[in-house]
Amino acid sequence: MNQIKKKLIEIATKKHEKIYPCVSRGSLDECFTVEGDRIMFWYNTEDHSTHLITASDLRDR
Repeated sequence: MNQIKKKLIEIATKKHEKIYPCVSRGSLDECFTVEGDRIMFWYNTEDHSTHLITASDLRDR
């Protein structure tokens, strides 16, 4: 897993503490979408809500 993906997981974990793969995904590593030069990380939280963080969010950290 590359550094950007690790950072997105770290940001999500700091924000929500417990995060889980989206619905049919087996691991967090499977929860990324790449579109052009943007990396998107989809994940669920304990309340079964789905959240999204993009690589562009890294500029604010």
